[in-house]
Amino acid sequence: MSKSTKLCRKTSCPRSNIFCNLLDKIVKRPSLQFLGQWGYHCYEPRIYRSLAKILRKGNPDFVELLLKKTKDYVQDRSCNLALIWRTFTPVYCPSPLSGITPLFYVAQTRQSNIFKILLQYGILEREKNPINIVLTIVLYPSRVRVMVDRELADIHEDAKTCLVLCSRVLSVISVKEIKTQLSLGRHPIISNWFDYIPSTRYKDPCELLHLCRLTIRNQLLTNNMLPDGIFSLLIPARLQNYLNLEI
Repeated sequence: MSKSTKLCRKTSCPRSNIFCNLLDKIVKRPSLQFLGQWGYHCYEPRIYRSLAKILRKGNPDFVELLLKKTKDYVQDRSCNLALIWRTFTPVYCPSPLSGITPLFYVAQTRQSNIFKILLQYGILEREKNPINIVLTIVLYPSRVRVMVDRELADIHEDAKTCLVLCSRVLSVISVKEIKTQLSLGRHPIISNWFDYIPSTRYKDPCELLHLCRLTIRNQLLTNNMLPDGIFSLLIPARLQNYLNLEI
C-alpha cells in the first residue's frame, strides 16, 4: 500500500488513529490525569508528540476530533486533559522554555482551516489578550511554516482568512497596537492587512448583528456548548452558519 493511500485511510477514519485511542484511555480512567500516576507519565509524552505532528501536518479532522474528545475539560486550564491550553515545543523552536499553545502555533503558521475550527470552539474568546493572536497573524515571520505539500505562497491568503475570522469573533481589534509594532520596525506578512479588518472593529460603531452574535456565542461558551449548541437553536440555517463563523 502506498504512503498516500495510507494517509487517506487515516484521514477518512480518524477514530481508529492511535492518538485518539490514547485520549480515550485517559478520559475513561480519571486517575491517569494526575501527576505521579503510572499511566499518566506513559501516555502524556506520546499524546503531545502526536499533537505536535498533527498541527505541523495541518490535519483539521484530527484537530476537531481532539476538541470533541476534550471539550468537557477546556474550562479548567489546570486540568491535564485541557489539551488545547497545554504548551508544546514546535519543531522549529526546540527550546524547552519556549513552549506555545496550539492556538498560537496555528496563528504563527496561519493554518486557516485549523484556525477556524479553534475559533468555532470558542478558543479565541477564551484568550485573555486576543490581540496577541492578531499581532501574531499579521507580524510573525513566515519562515516557521513547516507544512507538507503546501506552497509557501498560500500563507499570505491564509493570513488574510485568519484576520477575517478574528473579525467575526472580536468586537474590537486594536489597529493602533499593530501600527505601534510596525513603527518599531516589524514587517507585516501581508502589506494590505488593514483591508481585512472592518472599520467597525476599531473606529465605527460595531454592527448590531455582530453584537448579537457575540452575545449568543458568549452564552453558549459559558455553558460549554460551542459549537454544537448553535445547531440546537430554533433559528434559520443561515443564522446558525453566521453564529458558527461561516459567514
